[in-house]
Amino acid sequence: MLILFSLQLISVYLVQSLEQYYLRNYKEGLENQARLLSVFMEPGFGEGQGWAEDTVRLAREFRDLHDMEIIILDNYAHIIGSSGSQALIGRRLIREEITRALAGHLSDNMRYDPINLERRYYLAFPVQNDQNILGVIYLSGSLKSVDDTLNEVKTILLTGVGLALAVSFLLGVVLTKTITSPIKEVTDQALNMAGGDFNRKIEVKTADEIGRLGETFNYLAEQLSYTINEMSSEKSKVEAIINNMSDGIVALDGKGRIIQINPSARGLIKNLGLKVPTLGRSGFNLLRSLIGADTMRQFVRHQHPLTAEISSSSPDCTMQVKIAPFKVGKGKLDGTLIVLHDITRERELKRRQEEFVADVSHELRTPLATVKSYVETLLDGAAEEPDTRNRFLKVLSRETDRMVSMVKDLLVLSQMDASQVYWQNSEVNLRDLVLEAADQLRQKLGVRYPRVEVNIPQKLRVYVDRDKVIRVFSNLLNNAVRYTESDGEITVNAVKEDDFVKVYISDTGHGIPADELPRVFERFYRVEKTRSRDYGGTGLGLSIARKVVEGHGGSISIDSVVGSGTRVSFTLPAVNPGGNDL
Repeated sequence: MLILFSLQLISVYLVQSLEQYYLRNYKEGLENQARLLSVFMEPGFGEGQGWAEDTVRLAREFRDLHDMEIIILDNYAHIIGSSGSQALIGRRLIREEITRALAGHLSDNMRYDPINLERRYYLAFPVQNDQNILGVIYLSGSLKSVDDTLNEVKTILLTGVGLALAVSFLLGVVLTKTITSPIKEVTDQALNMAGGDFNRKIEVKTADEIGRLGETFNYLAEQLSYTINEMSSEKSKVEAIINNMSDGIVALDGKGRIIQINPSARGLIKNLGLKVPTLGRSGFNLLRSLIGADTMRQFVRHQHPLTAEISSSSPDCTMQVKIAPFKVGKGKLDGTLIVLHDITRERELKRRQEEFVADVSHELRTPLATVKSYVETLLDGAAEEPDTRNRFLKVLSRETDRMVSMVKDLLVLSQMDASQVYWQNSEVNLRDLVLEAADQLRQKLGVRYPRVEVNIPQKLRVYVDRDKVIRVFSNLLNNAVRYTESDGEITVNAVKEDDFVKVYISDTGHGIPADELPRVFERFYRVEKTRSRDYGGTGLGLSIARKVVEGHGGSISIDSVVGSGTRVSFTLPAVNPGGNDL
């Protein structure tokens, strides 16, 4: 279309220029002929019939010579001579160009002749003498030769335009293929990239702009593939982190719809007794249930992070809720992040720490109060009485030993908690170890001692820290002896299970209530607090036993029935037949 428009514009301009050129030359020729005729005819105007005949003859000679029609008019526009029909002589001829010529102006015009079906050119030339108009020489000539020439030029131009268009079309088709083919390939690649396929490459055949476009597109596909892979990898990492976090994560979009909720959040929401929402649903109901309607309205209004703590009694659960807004732009809430942190264990630990401090204070306060009162009594004069003094000093010694034992036990537990204990493991005969602990305990307690039966094979050996394990047996046997009547029975059994030896210490004592069993390994916890204190216990023996057993990689548990006795079982690492520790 551009070539066609350009060729048409050029053709029209060329035809118009040629037409103007030919018309200008034709006009100049007629004007020269008119001037020449005026020279011949000027002296004869007004001389009568003889001059008129000469005029007609001269006009006909000019017509035959120059192929034109000549009419001679006087100053009143009457025809006085003609190269054509003589019937026109004497008539008056009024035309626009003749009127202008009678006014002294050279005038021309071009009109279409419907009779001869051609264009004709008319020229009216004034003949004047001393500013007087004598007459008019009116010339007319056919433009058929000019039109024929112009038509031939148009035909030549049209033929040339046709050939140029044909050649341009062929060249355009070829050129278009060279352009559209790579562009089509680029378009196909763009569609493939939109579908997620970045592996296909564009074949670059040229080094021009199209070739550089293909190279750029290949580079774009490579970079997009790399970027998307990186984003997918990062997304997978983030999802893995979120899904494996112990804290619950719930994310809402700007409209409050849930767009992310991890498994921990589902579990924590269930623990609070709330309904777990699904993705795409509104999260404002969850927010309202967690922090209350008033707090939620304040959060939406002010859009500031806030922290709240909620709890549930059935089941026992304490949750810390942190809410933070996502902001894009000034004052626009684009989303909300809800973090649920289960602090039940922390609150329980804090409670137990408070109980531990209270128990330690209580355990130390009682013997200290006893020591203080006895010392004050001795200072007030009781020291002068030998019997009273000796009895008071025995009480002071017993209470001091109890406090020293308690402090030592606390130091041992503190070292184990801080992993500051050095384990001196070696091969030990388990039966000998139990017998030694039983003998130590028998010597300590004296006459009040039930029968202890040790049913452990002589060849059974363990790989342990001997002194620490003796303390375990001493603590467990001490509890069994203290809460078993003198006519009762205590048995110690052991069997090998895979890489461990499982030890059972059973007694026929008072037993422990079922609701007390979960807490017997807590520090300072006593089932019968008054009797335990009378027996001189610190409430730390089972805690130390559990720490020592777990330090050897084993486990400890306790079973009991009130009135029927108690059985404590724990495991220790065994020694293989070759003598090496397992």
